[in-house]
Amino acid sequence: MPHPPRRRPSAAMVVALLALFIALDGPATAARFVDGRAITKNSITSTQVRNRALGTQDLSRRAVRTLRSTPSRSIGAKQLRDRAVGTRALGAKAVDATKVADGAIGNTQLAGKAVDAGRLADGAVGATQLAGDAVTSTKVADGAIGAAAVADGGLQTRDLGDFYGSVSVDFQPFAADSCQVAPIANPQPSSPSQGNVVADDVVSVSPGTTGWPDPIVVTANPGANNTIRIVACRIGGDAGPIDPPPTTFQYVAFDTP
Repeated sequence: MPHPPRRRPSAAMVVALLALFIALDGPATAARFVDGRAITKNSITSTQVRNRALGTQDLSRRAVRTLRSTPSRSIGAKQLRDRAVGTRALGAKAVDATKVADGAIGNTQLAGKAVDAGRLADGAVGATQLAGDAVTSTKVADGAIGAAAVADGGLQTRDLGDFYGSVSVDFQPFAADSCQVAPIANPQPSSPSQGNVVADDVVSVSPGTTGWPDPIVVTANPGANNTIRIVACRIGGDAGPIDPPPTTFQYVAFDTP
């Protein structure tokens, strides 16, 4: 008996059989059909990648290093939340004058005993970096500040003494071997928290104008009723009286241990 002629499968049948084959074999078949060589370069975008599907193992070592590093000059005041930086976040001598805005550091920015020698670069802190009355004894670790940590010329008399200021005095003419005393009542304290007691302080005073007569020696000491006594004495002398001009005296008082 003659065989009936063979019928070639239609295109629709081929597609149906292929679909059935893939459905039965699933992802394993897809994995064999699709590999990296079958994907056009730069054809995969964010749309084709499932959210949170990639881990660090999918990234190159260079990409991981880039993500973990902080670009230079990328962090400013807007990137830091309030009180974000503590002492642990600062490496040894990490802060120098270029990192601190003028007047940026005040009393509330420093924790108790927060500043020690390991946190300050040599010469890092000058007068412009400190807000008024910013540093008190409770903010500085014992023995923390040495000469190298203070910028040259960074300290003024108000940063050193309990009391400081100036006063104008017009002494009478000085005869030979004579002294005169000028009191300073209620001298100016260096900070509002400073007590108004100068009785146990060491006092230094100096005429602030040129032309003060050399034979007249000036000293100072605490006086009664919270005063500083400026004592001017002419030692020896055979000539007539010496009349110094009205003079502005600068004074500073240091607390004794």
